[in-house]
Amino acid sequence: MLILTENYVAGKKFAKEIETIQLQEYYMLCAVKQTENMRSDGSLPATGILKYKLGEVSFQKRDISGSEEEVIFNLKLEGGEKALGIGQYDKNTLAMIRWREKK
Repeated sequence: MLILTENYVAGKKFAKEIETIQLQEYYMLCAVKQTENMRSDGSLPATGILKYKLGEVSFQKRDISGSEEEVIFNLKLEGGEKALGIGQYDKNTLAMIRWREKK
């Protein structure tokens, strides 16, 4: 009986971790898509915050060369989890050329 209880608790914990990871990935993807839409409209501010139901993503853009720009995404969930994403864009094609993520 003790082993079954431990397995149940471990399974619940694992399911919660999976849910958190999926939420982080979803919010980061939404933030990237929203900022890409703003970039294509020419309305992407230097900094901003995108609020979601269970967290928020702040972003900051900066030029890294004459033809490339970088957008840094900081994700914070209500549960305290954090993630950092860095997208690099080609200014001429407006396409993302590189993506890095740190948790």
